[in-house]
Amino acid sequence: METWLQPVFTDLLENKKFSDCLIVVEPETFDCHKVILASASEFFERMFLGDFKESRCGQFIVNDVKPETFKYFLEYIYTYNIKNLNKLDSTVLLDLLVVGIKWLVASLQSDCVKLLTERAKAMTIGDLLELFQGAHNVDNKSLIDVAKKNLKERYNTRMNCYEALMLTSDVFEKYLIVTDGYTEEVERFKMIQAYVNVNGLHVAETSDYSGDAEPDKNEASGVMEIQDVNKVGEGIRKELCEVKPVGDTATKAVELDVGDQQEMKLKAIHSKYVRTLLGYIKYENMTKAQFYEVVGKSSLLDFKEKFEKFNLTECDDE
Repeated sequence: METWLQPVFTDLLENKKFSDCLIVVEPETFDCHKVILASASEFFERMFLGDFKESRCGQFIVNDVKPETFKYFLEYIYTYNIKNLNKLDSTVLLDLLVVGIKWLVASLQSDCVKLLTERAKAMTIGDLLELFQGAHNVDNKSLIDVAKKNLKERYNTRMNCYEALMLTSDVFEKYLIVTDGYTEEVERFKMIQAYVNVNGLHVAETSDYSGDAEPDKNEASGVMEIQDVNKVGEGIRKELCEVKPVGDTATKAVELDVGDQQEMKLKAIHSKYVRTLLGYIKYENMTKAQFYEVVGKSSLLDFKEKFEKFNLTECDDE
């Protein structure tokens, strides 16, 4: 966009001149111009051309975005000035990257990636982990590689940190892989133990599950979003709804049985995930003293497993 047009469109946005639509991003509303939104985003173009009552009344509801993020989105598409983006913190840039992808605004995507890539060189480990998570959320390989590179080069001795415990389960597994060769093996094991404790994962005595139903086949690696584990019981709850009531006592018995089955499935999913994480640990790179002090006192392995893994460890230096 020509630079002389930027103040013109900024004035339109600030003074709401000739606005012809109202975008509702609860709890706030924004007076906008269809032609500007539609020219920037195919998503909004389709919305405005749709044959539904919102198109006729000029009021549109946009979900899954924070009002603050939408405000910055408008500032961008009314000016296309990357300098305005550079004033925002990295968390907001990640949010704008998400809406840029969702609303098909290619320039916003590329500008956010460019700024985040430049900033990564000075980010704290917490910010880099947020970038690592956000990059995986949108499956942006370029940003994933940037985050990995900076984590390895600048924080290779500090990768076992509290911020890592806030990662989603699938991304934590990927982060654990990144730490291989950079973080002591005993510290990697501690990370797993801490992640299990902080996120309240159930660890069954065995990773096997003998029930009729299997965990979600899409979770081939044993990974499942911690926040979504309750979805496992949806099928069971449906079965419960189909049971014909035969009296209060019988109904309660069925409910208890369903609850037990759901708990078993939940533990199986968690246990499979933890087993997957433990599969990345190279016990042969631990000393026997490290193993005894950390792994030996952990509940993640049973006695037989501890005995087998202990035999893989290195002899302590005299």
